Amino acid sequence: MRAESGGSVEEPGKELGSVQQEARTCPVCGMKIFAAVDGGLCPVCLLRGAIGGGSAAAGEPGFISGSADSPGETEGASQARQFEHYELMLDEDGRPIELGRGAMGVTYKAFDVDLRCPVTLKVISERYVGDQSARLRFLREARAAASVRHPNGASVFHLGRSGKNYFYAMEFVDGETLEHLIKRSGNLEAKLALEVISQVATGLAAVHKQKLVHRDIKPSNIMVSLEEGGGVTAKIIDLGLAKSLDEPGSQHAISTPGAFAGTPEFAGPEQFAGVGVDIRSDLYSLGVTLWMMLIGKPPFRGTPGEVMSQHQHRPLPLEQLKLVPLPVVTLLETLLEKDPAKRPQTPAELLKAMPRVTSAIDSRRKITRQSLQNTPATVSRVGTGKPSPRITPKKISLARLPVTGSDVFGREEDIAFLDAAWANQQVNVVTIVAWAGVGKSTLVNHWLRRMATDQYRSAELIFAWSFYRQGSSGDTASADEFLDAALNWFGDPDPRIGTGWEKGERLAKLVAHRRTLLVLDGLEPLQNPPGPLEGRLREHSLQALLRELAAFNKGLCVITTRTAVSDIADHQGTSALRHDLEHLSSDAGASLLRALGIKGDAEKLRAASDEFNGHCLALTLLGSYLTDAYSGDIRNTEEVSRRLAHDVREGAHARKVMESYRTWFGEGPELSVLRILGLFDRPTDEKALGALLKPPTIRGLSESALLSRHLRLQCRIISRIAA
Repeated sequence: MRAESGGSVEEPGKELGSVQQEARTCPVCGMKIFAAVDGGLCPVCLLRGAIGGGSAAAGEPGFISGSADSPGETEGASQARQFEHYELMLDEDGRPIELGRGAMGVTYKAFDVDLRCPVTLKVISERYVGDQSARLRFLREARAAASVRHPNGASVFHLGRSGKNYFYAMEFVDGETLEHLIKRSGNLEAKLALEVISQVATGLAAVHKQKLVHRDIKPSNIMVSLEEGGGVTAKIIDLGLAKSLDEPGSQHAISTPGAFAGTPEFAGPEQFAGVGVDIRSDLYSLGVTLWMMLIGKPPFRGTPGEVMSQHQHRPLPLEQLKLVPLPVVTLLETLLEKDPAKRPQTPAELLKAMPRVTSAIDSRRKITRQSLQNTPATVSRVGTGKPSPRITPKKISLARLPVTGSDVFGREEDIAFLDAAWANQQVNVVTIVAWAGVGKSTLVNHWLRRMATDQYRSAELIFAWSFYRQGSSGDTASADEFLDAALNWFGDPDPRIGTGWEKGERLAKLVAHRRTLLVLDGLEPLQNPPGPLEGRLREHSLQALLRELAAFNKGLCVITTRTAVSDIADHQGTSALRHDLEHLSSDAGASLLRALGIKGDAEKLRAASDEFNGHCLALTLLGSYLTDAYSGDIRNTEEVSRRLAHDVREGAHARKVMESYRTWFGEGPELSVLRILGLFDRPTDEKALGALLKPPTIRGLSESALLSRHLRLQCRIISRIAA
């Protein structure tokens, strides 16, 4: 890219950290963007590359050389491939060979020109160039990986920088990922799978010795090399999510600030609860990996929310293990205990148990879980630290709640309100009221995770349901699906019998006579809109349910909605409490922007939060937009705010941020992607997008043939826009 004449956007005498910004013009699309002078990708070309199936990587159009020493545009391509004495290797099409892509960086196959041997090179992602905190996390990742020296782990042996672009070199492991081997083989023979597990456990022992937790053990992070004679070598790779146990209070990933760290299908239950993790979480992930080697798929599958709930609450589907030797089944049950205290406590303890498993297989005898553990179970260090749980819930169903972020900002009083409501036996129903995007569902999910760490504080049953459905309107939403599912779940003998009112009364009795936590999220589609009947429920079944629960309930019903439920107004202030969820304070909004990677002084961050009225969704969109378009520079907020209308009820803040994307991209396939994603206010999946893209095309939405042809890339597109 070339610099625009007079294009500096730095205010006179001012700097944003150590980052200098220049207006640059992409030589491919001609779009003016703002990027750090040391590196960056044209986001428009990046998105177009995702749609077209390409990769806007180093050496391709839209790439800015990562070297600060580049003497000119003509030498940029070659210098972009050179990192000190390492040179990126190219495929047959002349593109750098990309081995992987993570939250913080891209991994390439490279060549050490001094030692004349292949290496693996991890380069900090272009989007983080200029972000001092991101650089620090990248350096910590490299140093954590370098501290682990073991034959069953890929060794890091060089950390360098090209200009301000950090990279590190590590051992190139010949072979394939365990994930690829499983896909190629279907499943592995038990003895081979146990050998892989033993070697990975040996590598984890070295990780544990350095007081680290990997937090993302899974088949794609294990390299295997099959040898002649049936032998195998396994090595752990990628410590990008590792956490040091020497950092008190720090539970954030080295490479991913502020969010759930790991992969849901392989993560331990405690990782979803937002509490501390230790090496036992890695052993749980190792158990899931063993399961996948033997069966070809993980034990729990579904949407991220469903998988999280299953890991936390559902028993293992042991029926899948009918053909697996019984000693291995016993090992899996031990590794996949939901309570960390009942698993092996260290990799060394697991390694001591492995010979017993293989010996039992050879002699065709059974072993007990107790025989696999050298030490008695102790109280888990993960969670509240209480000596024993009071009551374990008999049944839990949370899968129907929307997936939300794990971090909340400035909600301490709101959490305290929910805690007090649960503890107060006189409170039967609480209603959290706020308009769209303020964070109602996020708040309730966060509170539930806190409750989970304390065994749900004597709750006998936990049932949650979200009435919000993508693409549904107030005219089409119905309580029938909820009512049938809930009556079945709570044990009604025949949910089909009776009128809606009678069903609601029956459900209320099933709920109220036990210490039940019932969560009804997004109730507004079933309420009357503003007017004479504003807030009143349209469904007789829900009217009966909530009126009965407001009058008598041993547990608590938590409702989130945009409008207070007028049907329980008679109990307002006594057994039914209303809590209006306020927008974020200036400081909380500034913290949210910081977590999104926005850079600038604290006063400007607070001012931006105030300008958007502390609206969570609008601030999240603002953060994503500034990161994409202006490298996270808070000083460019005005580009969005000058379009603002102050109608928070109708979500104008979020719409105006999206208008800025429209101005940035212009008409074309990129904008069509945004419009399609804009139909959903919750995470969606490929099937939903596929339904939209099926013929016939929708004018102005799915006309572009590129979209339907490259639907398989929608995840990449989403990650570029909303990461």
